[in-house]
Amino acid sequence: MNNLVESFIPGRVRLRSSLLKSPAAPLILAAFEDLPGVRSVELNRLTGSLLLKYDAAVLTAERLMPALPLLEQIKALEREAPAPACTERLRALLEQLRALIGR
Repeated sequence: MNNLVESFIPGRVRLRSSLLKSPAAPLILAAFEDLPGVRSVELNRLTGSLLLKYDAAVLTAERLMPALPLLEQIKALEREAPAPACTERLRALLEQLRALIGR
């Protein structure tokens, strides 16, 4: 399992990252809120945690699994935050994530 993904059960994913404590947190939150089948996204900036609740019939494991490499790349950006170049790479990765999962 990806280090960014702390826990996963169908219908519920918890992500943990220092990026979720940074000014980039709203970008990440918005990227997941826009996905089809998402019921709620709860951000806790104090703990750097994001809880994503979704309809497992809409966002199936087959649709989510290809996103793991992108999540790994997002996690790797923690070492570079909060540099402006990091934010631009994060935006690009989140756009790829939305395109991949949101189809």
